[in-house]
Amino acid sequence: MTQTLTQADLIKFDSPASRVNISWRDRAYELSYWTETGMEKENLLQKVMDLLLPSKYFIAMDQGWSDWDLEIYQGIWSKVQLKVCTENHGGNKRVLRVRCTLRMSQLAIMAMVGYCLFTIIAIILGMPEVAKFTIALGTLNATVILYQNFQLGRILYQLLEIVARRVNLLPIQTTSNKSVTESAILQS
Repeated sequence: MTQTLTQADLIKFDSPASRVNISWRDRAYELSYWTETGMEKENLLQKVMDLLLPSKYFIAMDQGWSDWDLEIYQGIWSKVQLKVCTENHGGNKRVLRVRCTLRMSQLAIMAMVGYCLFTIIAIILGMPEVAKFTIALGTLNATVILYQNFQLGRILYQLLEIVARRVNLLPIQTTSNKSVTESAILQS
């Protein structure tokens, strides 16, 4: 049976190769990669899009006014905003910093607001059974949204690791806490 990136439950995720800096407050994680091939952020973004498009992910590209480079949607509830920053270190030496921010889609936000409003109206009108039902339904929907956001974040992390391996990007911090860039910089 063939699995696709949209079937997250069937994917066997590899153990993390690089240490992920997670910001729970911002619902984001960051990865950093070192390259001496002169790779720019546009090349990395194109490789990510090339892997996601066959799996039918909807991808929006920034037109120059947003805080993200790519916005990747999975289903109707979740999206990831991907931002890549390039640091030039002379010649072809670069550090590519990738930030993935998990967000609810506009529909998910409207659904959560709708549940809250409907619950408040039910309480005001003296219908506690309807309010309890709406709270239960909203909680169930919020759980589904959080699960899909988590799955999309995992998929994008794995995808970034695959792209990094294919284009020979070195993770700056590995899970063994060895700094790859220190050895790469010292050898230069």
